[in-house]
Amino acid sequence: MKVIVPEVVRLAALGAALLCAAPLRAQDSSTVQQAFAVARTAVAPPLQTKVVSLYGLGTPDAIGKWYIIFYDPKVPTHGRVVFVENGKISKVYDARGGATYRERLTFDPSRITSEQPALNAAQNYASRKNIAYNGVHVLLKQVEVRHPFRWRIELMDNKTSRGFVMVNAVDDSVAGYSQPPPPAAQASSSASDEGNDFGHKVQRTFLGIGGDLEEFFTGERTVDR
Repeated sequence: MKVIVPEVVRLAALGAALLCAAPLRAQDSSTVQQAFAVARTAVAPPLQTKVVSLYGLGTPDAIGKWYIIFYDPKVPTHGRVVFVENGKISKVYDARGGATYRERLTFDPSRITSEQPALNAAQNYASRKNIAYNGVHVLLKQVEVRHPFRWRIELMDNKTSRGFVMVNAVDDSVAGYSQPPPPAAQASSSASDEGNDFGHKVQRTFLGIGGDLEEFFTGERTVDR
């Protein structure tokens, strides 16, 4: 005997299945505010609103890994990194890279509501300029007190940089684009940066090289390994 399932019942069952599946996909990424909410539990309450920088790795649509550096005067570099992966703390460690972070250049995470508009702005720009990419490295930090507060979004095609889109964090408008460095410069970035001072490296924050900057701001290097 053939059983005919009414269309309403079939659609309801399909909708329930989609709702059940959605949380599983959501676990693969976290918004910047979700990452902040998790990361702040790893530092003392007075430091929870003093963020030095955040660095994210993900796809053009979502970020799965966040390295959040909180200002911490008890650490030699005055920076403590909280690594949040897929919405959970994976590691907490002292920031490295030769810099001593300054409290006056910290920012309150409440200033940032979501990274999604910035990712969308980068996608729109890349689409207009026919730039193909399948991943992103995002960086947000206050370089100087009076410097524009901007996302630096590196467009990645696998492990090759396709350039940097600067997006204003206040209104999510595109502020500019910087070409990627030549492949030879990307390959030799670590050796050439050994003698650079901190000011030069900060300047390169918005112009620089993926793996080298990841190591500088997070203390680890995963991009080109």
